[in-house]
Amino acid sequence: MLSPVVAGAALLSGQITDGVTTPIVGICSDKFKCAFGKRNTWYYFGSLLVIPSFAGIFVKTPKFLNTTESKTIWYCVLPAIFNIGWASVQIAHMAIVNSLTFSMTKRDRMVTNRNALTYGANITVLSLSLLLFLLI
Repeated sequence: MLSPVVAGAALLSGQITDGVTTPIVGICSDKFKCAFGKRNTWYYFGSLLVIPSFAGIFVKTPKFLNTTESKTIWYCVLPAIFNIGWASVQIAHMAIVNSLTFSMTKRDRMVTNRNALTYGANITVLSLSLLLFLLI
């Protein structure tokens, strides 16, 4: 069980990292072209960071972390790594619409559809979670 102070520090480290890395990733993803494509490289990079860091946050704490200080560092570093990866994936995802068409009307329609489907998915998942928690 994490203390409230460690949990707060973990959230803060992730949010600060996100605030710093999101504009950096946005600038870099616009300027650099790689062999896998302008945006795909950021998807791959972000996914490689998100998967292990997310797992590290939510699985049982490793046995080598046997002190309070080491657990605090673990739970403050992993959210920061997660948010670097998340920023990389999200920036690439959000910027790809501008690469798909030059028509502002089509861009607006694609963004509207993406947002509507995102909201719909969130409402569905939260509703199913509520039902699951009420039934258990």
